[in-house]
Amino acid sequence: MSKPLQPVLRQRIFEARYEQGYRYLDRCGDAMVVLENLLTEQTGHVWMPAEMVPTGARLECPELDINIVFSTYNLVVDQNPVSPTTCDFSGIASTTLANLVGRFDLRKMRRFGARRIAVLPVKYDSFEEAQRLSLKLAPVEDWRKGLTSPLAPLTCELASVFELPDGSKGVRVATEPYAKIGAEVKPDQRLKLPPHHFPREQRKALLEQLRRAKAREQDPEAGVSIDIDYYWMWPPVDAKVADFLSEAWEESDRLQRVLVER
Repeated sequence: MSKPLQPVLRQRIFEARYEQGYRYLDRCGDAMVVLENLLTEQTGHVWMPAEMVPTGARLECPELDINIVFSTYNLVVDQNPVSPTTCDFSGIASTTLANLVGRFDLRKMRRFGARRIAVLPVKYDSFEEAQRLSLKLAPVEDWRKGLTSPLAPLTCELASVFELPDGSKGVRVATEPYAKIGAEVKPDQRLKLPPHHFPREQRKALLEQLRRAKAREQDPEAGVSIDIDYYWMWPPVDAKVADFLSEAWEESDRLQRVLVER
């Protein structure tokens, strides 16, 4: 029996929005030099300044597929795709924000956000199968009760937001069908047959199925995108990024598990 397909993490993002980051315009170069040296030493990988303009600066680490962008308004640490290389994402985000808080004399945070985008693969790598799965994952059924129509549900794109009563913490969960450019629209019926049912080239058919299964676990061709964005509003300026991310990933894991088990 084949094991159930599990979500494949594709992207993770930390964002900090702050107020009065106007010193960015004067101190961007200083912050970039410090971050380039700090992060290279901390991670053991090379970090390179990519862009410095009035609207924002960008620092990147090609080996880890991480981009850091900061401006007068916010900081974004974005890893896409999530590299199999061991990476202390939380440490990178913590070091970067601490440096900006000191360099720009930031005294008030508006929002912390932790976003993860995963893809739950479909068995036959087709957009048609992804659409079907989106209906199964949706926590709502066909709402057209009592309405006579020949039209049947085809797909579901859904976003749900949950917050504390005071709005200080919340999470947004969105699902939609996903397919890479070039993915098949309809499933290849040959992939549904056991290899021993083929009159010839059974070994070739088996190897192709195994190749697809392995690729599906690392880089799905099609499936359902599960986008979870966890946030704190108005966190204190000395809030620990590591504590926030730990809480965010734990909640994201719990919600993703509930969705998949449907």
